Amino acid sequence: RVLRGAAPARAGGDDGAGGEGGAEAQELACILHTSGSTGEPKPVPITWAGLDAFTAFCIDLVGLAPADRVLRVAELVFDLAWFDHLATLRAGATLATMARRDLASGRALRDAVAALAPTVIYGVPSMFMKLVAALPAAGPGAPAGALSPPVRAILFAGEVFPPRELAALAARAPGAALYNLYGPTETNVCTFHRVDRAALDGVSEVPIGVACPYAACALLALDADEEGGRAIEGPGTGELVVSGPTTVGGGPYRTRDRVERKADGLFYFRGRIDRMVKIRGYRVEPGEVEAALAAHPAVRQAAVIAVEDARFGKTLRGFVALAGDADERALRMHLAERLPPYMVPETIVTMDELPRTPTGKIDYRALPG
Repeated sequence: RVLRGAAPARAGGDDGAGGEGGAEAQELACILHTSGSTGEPKPVPITWAGLDAFTAFCIDLVGLAPADRVLRVAELVFDLAWFDHLATLRAGATLATMARRDLASGRALRDAVAALAPTVIYGVPSMFMKLVAALPAAGPGAPAGALSPPVRAILFAGEVFPPRELAALAARAPGAALYNLYGPTETNVCTFHRVDRAALDGVSEVPIGVACPYAACALLALDADEEGGRAIEGPGTGELVVSGPTTVGGGPYRTRDRVERKADGLFYFRGRIDRMVKIRGYRVEPGEVEAALAAHPAVRQAAVIAVEDARFGKTLRGFVALAGDADERALRMHLAERLPPYMVPETIVTMDELPRTPTGKIDYRALPG
């Protein structure tokens, strides 16, 4: 089903909708709930001013125009839907809709993309990995299957995209620009990065980029008790703090995300502060272990949690979904070559698929502890 909507008037225009600082622009548009991937979902108020800033940015970022067809992936209860629905219709583009069941399998998703021929797709990395896995592999005299040529822009957010998997997507969408968008529900998208295809080979991570034009992003240093205070100027790692119209109350909002700003000026996601644990007296960010696990060529999904062990106290347990052959011993050896001993999980469990929340993120609470 393909729907076309007219572009609504821009907030702050001559239609009396109110400018960025106007009372109507600051009114509540809706309430979203966080995904609950690491805790209980919580309500987040979203204002018209925030939606105005975000949708205008998206239109400029990818050059959305009436000729575009945007694949509708997210339900309205998820923040990714603001792009699908509002930015698309504001630009006067076409919203290409598919049945929700088509997201359940890579094959159904592949067929929906082929039938609807979207030019722009925005989704979570796990969705794109599922799609790539369903495309025909290369064979004798036949190249690997590719996304239909109309796809010119792919945006992803919500979780870390392993560079190897992102490179596989890039190879299947040779004409598409790739964008990494970052931001918790409480800030909407606050940083962005256009991926350099040529730099994907051999890299261990993809940056979350630079602050969006409407967002002020700063880093706060953390002491041993994880209480912020001193602002970090220049390169360094700290808690990301965001202010701007898309942020709850305008900010500053403390994201509880550890983010590093490197010498190149780009931000890099380093995991959740509230997921940090002490193992044998050392502070460990499970996300770093996940990234090392995901770097193994046989691993397509990875998750790590802390569990209580009757003999050893708190330990790490890893979970993987495989795309090739690898046993627990091989995976532990892989980690031992890259991480200190206290960061290597005591056990690594293989699963067909890692559990997901309705938004497509890994559901850590559903992993067997």
